[in-house]
Amino acid sequence: MDDNTARPAVEDRGEYALTLVGRDYVMRPSYEAIGAIEAAAGRGLIDLARDAIAGKLTLADTAHVACECIRAFGRSEQDRDSAGATAARIACLILDSPGGFHGALQVVSGLLSLAVTGGFDSQGNPKPATTTKTTTEAPVAG
Repeated sequence: MDDNTARPAVEDRGEYALTLVGRDYVMRPSYEAIGAIEAAAGRGLIDLARDAIAGKLTLADTAHVACECIRAFGRSEQDRDSAGATAARIACLILDSPGGFHGALQVVSGLLSLAVTGGFDSQGNPKPATTTKTTTEAPVAG
């Protein structure tokens, strides 16, 4: 699998870069990726995020989350190498990386945390900030 950094991860789009064996792989938590992750794990996004934050996510689940998000990036950018990623290959790269499983789990837990909090839409675009500003002015003049 080649480096998928035709362009770097765009944090404002909810993308994360996972460095594996010296290469950055961009992960995009799209709706399709999250659905595939939940279906394969047999658990919901919140449970997966909790386990990731607590350091309880397995290597297989971590690799699968990363793989689906790398595939989502590949599909959106027409990057065949990323779109064809496999969880088994990602797991091997995780173990062979200097940061190992712990380093990958930190990145994946951050990605899952943002997906759970809803800061991005189904395509990975940031949602507009909500305002809680109060005013004494009438909402409609008239």
